[in-house]
Amino acid sequence: MKVVIIEDEPLAAEKLIGYLSRQQPDAEIVAQLGSVAQVLAFFSEPRSLDLIFSDVELADGQVFSALEQLDLPCPVLFTTAYDQYWMQVFQYQAVDYLLKPFSYQRFAEAMLNFAQLKHKLQLPATATATLSFKKRFLLRKGQSLAILPVADILLIRAANGVLLATDQRHQVHILTESNLGEIERQLDPADFFRLNRSDIIHINSIVKVEPFSKEAVAVVLCCDQEPAISSKTRTALLRKWLNQ
Repeated sequence: MKVVIIEDEPLAAEKLIGYLSRQQPDAEIVAQLGSVAQVLAFFSEPRSLDLIFSDVELADGQVFSALEQLDLPCPVLFTTAYDQYWMQVFQYQAVDYLLKPFSYQRFAEAMLNFAQLKHKLQLPATATATLSFKKRFLLRKGQSLAILPVADILLIRAANGVLLATDQRHQVHILTESNLGEIERQLDPADFFRLNRSDIIHINSIVKVEPFSKEAVAVVLCCDQEPAISSKTRTALLRKWLNQ
């Protein structure tokens, strides 16, 4: 695994290298760059890399001024003390957004996101072409059964031991299934996203996304009065999903 570190703070770079050595002992650090000028000079030649770790604010400006001029060879994992760039970074193949100071656990979660993305990109085209996703759910209506098309669903929520599906008319239905994780695997990931431990949202349910905390966002839904809050381990994946 070949990586480049873009960081102008020596202590931050040292901490990052320590985390990387612990999590990925065979990683090769090809270069450590501390300025926009160094980034432009390094990438003036073709590079074979697996991952770039990058701060945003460098000694001579924002790293974006360099990245926007480059054809990046791999994903970027951003590490910064500022939370206002979280939407902007996904123009630059961002795989995650770590807010300093971040723990080793949070770093490991980001590396897992990268590994999952890499695995997905390596799947042959035939593997994704043959995937079959769920088309409908059965609903109990008294002694009879009804059908709820997946295409009508805006939100699936686990609450009080049952799964509730909200449709496009904002009507709520009790599903016969009981495992949210199993349902997640049956839904088309282009349309549905697991936001947290209890919510799966459809892309058409989203009105807007607002900052909530350093590592979470509030998703305002058209079908619910209260915004749904992303879990910190899903926030970066949400941003990637929204930017597909």
